[in-house]
Amino acid sequence: MSEDIVPKRLPPRKNFVEWYNKVIELAGIADRRYGVKGTFVWLPYGLKLMKAIVREWDALFQANNIEETYFPLFVPLKYAEKNEMWFKGFKKNLYAVVPFASDEREIERVILRPTGEPAIYPMFKLWIKDGKLPIRIYETVSSFRLEGRTTHTLIRDREITFWYEIHTAHKTREEAYEEMQKHIEINKQIWKEILNIPYIAVEKPKEELFPGAESAVEFYTILPDGRMLENGSVNNLGQAYAKKFDLVYEDANGKKQHCWQICTGNGARYLVAAIAVHGDERGLVVPPRIAPVQVIIIPIYKKGNEAIEKTASELRDLLVKSGLRAQIDENREKTAGEKFYVWDIKGVPIRIEVGEKEVSSHTFTVFRRDTKERILVKKSELVELLRRLLEDEIPRNLYEKALHFYETKIKYFEDLKNALDWLKKGGTAKIHWCESPECHEKLIGLEKGIEAAGSLLYEHSKGKCAICGKPTEKIALIGRSY
Repeated sequence: MSEDIVPKRLPPRKNFVEWYNKVIELAGIADRRYGVKGTFVWLPYGLKLMKAIVREWDALFQANNIEETYFPLFVPLKYAEKNEMWFKGFKKNLYAVVPFASDEREIERVILRPTGEPAIYPMFKLWIKDGKLPIRIYETVSSFRLEGRTTHTLIRDREITFWYEIHTAHKTREEAYEEMQKHIEINKQIWKEILNIPYIAVEKPKEELFPGAESAVEFYTILPDGRMLENGSVNNLGQAYAKKFDLVYEDANGKKQHCWQICTGNGARYLVAAIAVHGDERGLVVPPRIAPVQVIIIPIYKKGNEAIEKTASELRDLLVKSGLRAQIDENREKTAGEKFYVWDIKGVPIRIEVGEKEVSSHTFTVFRRDTKERILVKKSELVELLRRLLEDEIPRNLYEKALHFYETKIKYFEDLKNALDWLKKGGTAKIHWCESPECHEKLIGLEKGIEAAGSLLYEHSKGKCAICGKPTEKIALIGRSY
């Protein structure tokens, strides 16, 4: 565990995969050595971080009257087969559930949940039949997919842990559209207010929508190596799944109508974004709202420790009573420098040192992890300062630094060749495009690994498609991804 390590230099952050694997190890996020490919063990600190994010989305969803549920991970295969196009796309990635003892073999074939639709919509049919509409629910579960590409912990796993899905059903297209806008706003709130990261939202290309879906908005994170990471989607399913699962209600005239549906999903990739975008050469830099420990108190022990211990305990009690998540590092086997290293790796927003000088002067040194700045403050002014830092100054600084980072990685190009050259240098590009299937196919076929994330949702301007030259106001985000 990270508490037992000795200082080691992290790889350069530009070598993202190497840096990322080392930092999630040293910070105590995850242990990748579990004996099944594409899986890992959540370590205590990483689990606390992830659960802090879950608590935030729980609060947001429930404030918007989206109710939590839980569905079994076992899904009858016949449910998955109801949507033939969906099943065709997922079939090679499914895990079958096979009883170990042959005499207990089930008659009905069962798979592990790859995504929510085949588990949830058969129940929607029953609930709608009972007269319940609209339906607005979510669950946080694991999903299982036999991922064929190279797996990366939390980025591309075979067991996708802490995955939430919101599923809704409505009487009209207009209600569904309004619901979709709410989900987009919720995502924007998570990105800016909780993770302190600018959101990048794109309209997904029609060729890549769920079978029969009307539209989708996806969110993306740009990683330190310039690659794009898909990080959440809001999908307008139209009536496609309602028709496959017979989700029917009676309108005011007694006529049977199919529902309109929205589904939204994301999960642990939120944490990946916080690690990747805010992290530095020392390790994590954790946004205050999701920090398991917001303030770490480091006693600097010497002979006759009683006064130092007493001051540290009183300080911790004061901060906890004030609503801050504060903790004392009471490990006597490590030097102060080793403790600083450990908590820097973990990215705790604020460190306070307590030694003989602090005891006698009632003045403390506050260290900001995000700026590496030291601030001297009187005990009487400490809580006010910490509140200001944690609630305003640190989140704002993290957001502004992330925005600057994105500005250095994402460049606009009129010419396609220049855009491709930028991708080779480790960047992500923006180009005008006409959104036609022909131009999309040509674009992704130019070089191996190039992807068109879609048209930027909040950025439009007049220009010419970089592929075919037609006039357009749509701007595509293109790059490589994991």
